[in-house]
Amino acid sequence: MSDSSVGRHFEQIAPGYDRWKQKARYYYDAVKASVAEIVPSGSRVLEVGCGTGDILASLHPDDGVGIDLSPAMIDAAARKHPELRFRVQDLMDDPPEERYPYIVAVDVVEHVPDLDRCIASMAAMLAGGGQLVVITANPGWGPILEVAERLGMKMPEGEHTWRSHAAIVSAARRSGLRERSFARSFLVPKALPGLRALNTLPWAGGLRQRFGLIQRAVFEHGPPAQPPSETGRPVRSSQPAHHPGEAP
Repeated sequence: MSDSSVGRHFEQIAPGYDRWKQKARYYYDAVKASVAEIVPSGSRVLEVGCGTGDILASLHPDDGVGIDLSPAMIDAAARKHPELRFRVQDLMDDPPEERYPYIVAVDVVEHVPDLDRCIASMAAMLAGGGQLVVITANPGWGPILEVAERLGMKMPEGEHTWRSHAAIVSAARRSGLRERSFARSFLVPKALPGLRALNTLPWAGGLRQRFGLIQRAVFEHGPPAQPPSETGRPVRSSQPAHHPGEAP
């Protein structure tokens, strides 16, 4: 897996990218909701691997910037969301010099050849007091997702490595980040009558945290306070929490 092969893959699927997302809109709506739980409307946001820009646009940022390896993806994003800024940029070799209070990376770290380098680049772009939101698929779902792809039921992934929560947290720690919170959600990836209630029912919260497809880790600058949490509760630091832009 290399940066060039990843870029070629997403350039190839760009013409059908929005069709795939529409086909899986129930899943992507859940992803958008998960990000919005962390990133308030009206924020200044960078999305890494923005695709055609729909997740970034759903956050209604005051200043939204999206970067992607694929020129075709960026062209489509700029046409769909002219109120936002998009540019072709390789996070690994040419990270932006700007700093952002919120950085979002959805289904990105699975596709990078060097996880440490990817997380370090995002950490370098994160403003003091800012939050990095990393969303990935729960690796336990890997075999199911691969079968779905072979059956033409989901978007082709290209070369990828399913990243565990522990691997992402370890890479973040090496970049000077600590985990602020961790949660899994989304047990039923299709809007199936009756079963889809498992995605929201309070009593199913423990099942979602253990088996949910969507896993969301949120990081901030600072040394780790304790081992990564698998409970879904925030990982508390020894410093008082504050929102980006506020004085510590």
